[in-house]
Amino acid sequence: DCVRESGTVSRFGGDEFVVLVEGLSADAAQASDEVALVTSTIATTLGKPYVLGELSHHSTPSIGIAMFGQQLFTVDELLKHADLAMYQAKADGRNTQRFFNPDMQAAASSRAALEADLRRGLQEEELVLFYQPIVDGNGRLQGAEGLVRWRHPRKGLVSPDEFIPIAEQTGMILPLGQWVLKAACAQLVVWSRSASTRDLFLSVNVSVRQFRQPDFVERVLGALDASGANPERLKIELTESLLMVDVEDVIARMEHLRRYGVGFSLDDFGTGYSSLSYLKRLPIDQLKIDQGFVRHLQTDSNDAAIVRTILALAQSLDLNVVAEGVETTGQLDFLKRHGCRSFQGYLFGRPMPAEMLERALRPVL
Repeated sequence: DCVRESGTVSRFGGDEFVVLVEGLSADAAQASDEVALVTSTIATTLGKPYVLGELSHHSTPSIGIAMFGQQLFTVDELLKHADLAMYQAKADGRNTQRFFNPDMQAAASSRAALEADLRRGLQEEELVLFYQPIVDGNGRLQGAEGLVRWRHPRKGLVSPDEFIPIAEQTGMILPLGQWVLKAACAQLVVWSRSASTRDLFLSVNVSVRQFRQPDFVERVLGALDASGANPERLKIELTESLLMVDVEDVIARMEHLRRYGVGFSLDDFGTGYSSLSYLKRLPIDQLKIDQGFVRHLQTDSNDAAIVRTILALAQSLDLNVVAEGVETTGQLDFLKRHGCRSFQGYLFGRPMPAEMLERALRPVL
């Protein structure tokens, strides 16, 4: 009932339907408007409540649109175009419509190629850990955060912003995260052999998906045992999103590892769940102020107030605080003046290979 008499409606299977609308205007812009009206009618009609017994169900259709005219597309190509557009509609929040654009095709192809490369890169051990220094108020090195990088054979050094989301979506974050743990433990062993580095701590990020694996605790302890690293020098960074589900299980796992000496840091504090009732119960050693607050604390009074509040809260809970993203001496002075004692950011060093860490860092305060 939603399409014109010349329209064809088919069900391809499951909850996927294809609508073929013919006889549109020869003008591309006008044809797009005509199709948008049809798809809007479909979405509105399907979006009305369905009464099932005593329950009312609402559907949220996502619609992808592929336009064609004189172009030489095969049927399979047209359906693929519409499918890509539909998934873009889903990614943009569902219950909406999106037109196919060649950029979608290019992005999907690039993503598929990067996913295949990442699988190979994990097998070929192309990943490396870089280390960003964490210093005290006098610029002395306290430890570092281990940050994964990918040495791609053709693209060079690939930023984690490019491949971590793909790893999360495909499940590759699990073997990747385990590799990071093993590499961090191996580095701690190297540092333990020198008087100048044996007291350094090393923190690594653990994803929610990785932490929630049933054998996560065993995998951490296994990496420590296999390497011989001192658990008291390892710190695991978690995000507040971990607290959204089954907090009791989270606390139990953390306490299990704490008994072996492993420390915990709550990363990007202030940007997520931030439940103070859970914060006081979590067996954490450290809060990390998100760099978004640090970046504008000198120009945004709200950010400055948030930073002061976090520092006061941490002091009352006897927690160490690391301010991330410190890039200027002005930011540093503000943070020190309000009680911050540990700092991380470009002012002290960018992420770097382990061999560069000690000789690259010089007290700057």
